[in-house]
Amino acid sequence: MKNIVHRRLEGIEVLTLTRPPANALDIETTEELADAFEALAADDAAAAAILTGDGKAFCAGLDLKAIPNYSQAELRRLLDAINRMATAVYGCPIPVIGAINGHAIAGGFVLAMCCDWKIVADAPMQVGLTEVRVGVPYPAAALEVVRSELHPQVARELVLFGKNMNAAEALAAGIFDESVAPDRLLVRAMEKAREAAALPRHSFKVIKHQLRRRALEACRAAVSGEGEPLRDGWIDPADARGTSSVLSRSRG
Repeated sequence: MKNIVHRRLEGIEVLTLTRPPANALDIETTEELADAFEALAADDAAAAAILTGDGKAFCAGLDLKAIPNYSQAELRRLLDAINRMATAVYGCPIPVIGAINGHAIAGGFVLAMCCDWKIVADAPMQVGLTEVRVGVPYPAAALEVVRSELHPQVARELVLFGKNMNAAEALAAGIFDESVAPDRLLVRAMEKAREAAALPRHSFKVIKHQLRRRALEACRAAVSGEGEPLRDGWIDPADARGTSSVLSRSRG
């Protein structure tokens, strides 16, 4: 894969986003993520997964420099890929540990929320949902994950008002599960992945899907197209040209 590095350690799949400078999501990267997690769902040799990013960002969200150059067909392809990605990661039958190494903005924040256990590096970063500030409506599966994973007050602050937080604020708000020093991030993620991998595989899969049944049903409907009202009119490329600088500033 072009923008994701894979390593298999003790049955644990480590996926690292490697798209400089900020691991932003273009069509190809989003499709790679969806493909990777759909493959993991069918991989009996994979016991758990770790998702992280290379550099100072975990994932800075949609690549708004690319979007103005996309045709309507390409925008529809990206929308479909986001819904596939969110559904594949959130519904992955094996434990998914998020090792949040840096900035997690907009779609990158959604990707972090798809993980089952979220470990954040104690480092300077911004996390949040900037969609409302840059004029990008939420794909249905992405919003379903956010709605399911965040406390209603936190969701209201982030989704409706585009608030950003630092790592400590996000930890206090219950967005992340634990914080470690940056040089301990992957070590701790491996510890947690081993712990999760030791759980009975079938029971974990069934219970995870029981817990998220309503959200995953909505996500799958979005993937099918039936539950995605934005499929024929998501982003106006002209609007994206005027908002890319806003997102760039928010990434700090």
